[in-house]
Amino acid sequence: MQSILDLWNATTAFFTGPSVQTAYDLMNGFNALIWGPPMIFLLLFLGIYFTYRLRFLQKYTWPAMKLSVQKVESEGMVSSFGSLAVMIGATVGTGSIIGVTTAVAEGGPGALFWMVVAGFFNFAIKYCECLVAFKYRVKLEDGEYVGGPMYYLSRILKYKKLAVIFATGTLLMGLTAGSALQSNSIADALREGYNLNPWYIGAIVAALAAVVIIGGVKRIAAYSEWLVPIMGGLYLLLAIIVVCMNFTSIPSAVLVVLKGAFTGKAAAGGAVGVGIMALVQAMVPGVTAGITRAVLATEAGLGSASIAAAAAKTRSATQMAIVSATSVFWAIFICSLTGMVIILAGDWQNPNVYAANLCNSAFKTVPYIGTPILIFSLVIFSFTTIIGWGYYTEKALQFLCKGSNKLVTPSRIIFIVLVFVGGWIGTTFSWDWIINDSLSRTAEANMSTRFMWALVILTMTMMTLPNIWALWCMRKVIVKTTRANLRNIVGRQAMRKNK
Repeated sequence: MQSILDLWNATTAFFTGPSVQTAYDLMNGFNALIWGPPMIFLLLFLGIYFTYRLRFLQKYTWPAMKLSVQKVESEGMVSSFGSLAVMIGATVGTGSIIGVTTAVAEGGPGALFWMVVAGFFNFAIKYCECLVAFKYRVKLEDGEYVGGPMYYLSRILKYKKLAVIFATGTLLMGLTAGSALQSNSIADALREGYNLNPWYIGAIVAALAAVVIIGGVKRIAAYSEWLVPIMGGLYLLLAIIVVCMNFTSIPSAVLVVLKGAFTGKAAAGGAVGVGIMALVQAMVPGVTAGITRAVLATEAGLGSASIAAAAAKTRSATQMAIVSATSVFWAIFICSLTGMVIILAGDWQNPNVYAANLCNSAFKTVPYIGTPILIFSLVIFSFTTIIGWGYYTEKALQFLCKGSNKLVTPSRIIFIVLVFVGGWIGTTFSWDWIINDSLSRTAEANMSTRFMWALVILTMTMMTLPNIWALWCMRKVIVKTTRANLRNIVGRQAMRKNK
């Protein structure tokens, strides 16, 4: 009831005096209503259901990783590793780094616990959506293979309206999370680390993204294949160094996470709850922040990663699905390390730091290399997410245009423009390359980041609901296909252990 009242007040305030703040309050009110207990229950239930029915696929993570680097000659657009690199590039980025910082800042350390829990079960969801996307992919007249929730919704389940809603949501997601939010994170990181002007950063990132995106899926996959290992390795090295530097504080940090998961942000900070209802209400922000960021960090439930899976050169849908699911492991692993670094640093309780500057305040504890490596990683992470979502956006538009590529070029132009706009949205224009940092400018940048995240969660709804409904409708096909083919993927001994 309170959520409905808050949404009504936010709506009234927006139409009375439109501004970035009132628009943020309106979207935040709607998101709080949708991404409350019902959505959380649906996602956790689906993940738990498929984890059980598919006999805990998570234990095949290591064999699947080995499969991902095997070269296979089959029909498709890119290699299975290239497809996986596009997925990881599109997910392991803002969602796994900035997403964690915003989750902890908004929901407390307990949000990290729920992010990991959701990520574990999201492995099964990612497997399922990539399996059906590859199994029911479509070969267009020009020889291109395409697929994803919009195709199995419309062609297999005959839910054409839901397919249109999903494709529209993917298009909007690409034009918000995939473009503007990423460049916003890059500009925020460079502003925080080196006081560089966000307006110029937005222009540079847009120009670089244009070079890659115009080359299509093969160029996107080629860039992702060599960028993803570099960015992942450097970032993990830095995170491990920070954790080791604070080794003695790890037990207390873990205790704070566990306590915050079941008592809320206030209690994690030292306050004491006063009853069951107060306890539940205190938990809601952490659970909501953790699960919504887990969806964005892993893309499991969104269905977007299955668009890349459908283009892969792989022998079977089962093999591509289990390979694709390993992207969830990497995303959650990076999320966990990031969260521990943020909590060990302690600045998550500071209201003046948010997103990239919260990351920087934690990683700069490593002398000389901390800030440079963090900023480099954030820039590369966000850039690979941009080029990955550039592809997803094109495929969604292609579906809405019934296979036609007539609007691809205009969509690329709009996408690149939004990358530029995202870099400086909410910040004051300046001609200077170097800008003087101040609390007002930091608050300005934080507001723009909060606004972008609220917009992203809003568009996630249009993708998540149709996709999880489709997976539920196809649950029998998923289980049957998996049990029939998994023997050939993981070996007879692995299958015998599951009987």
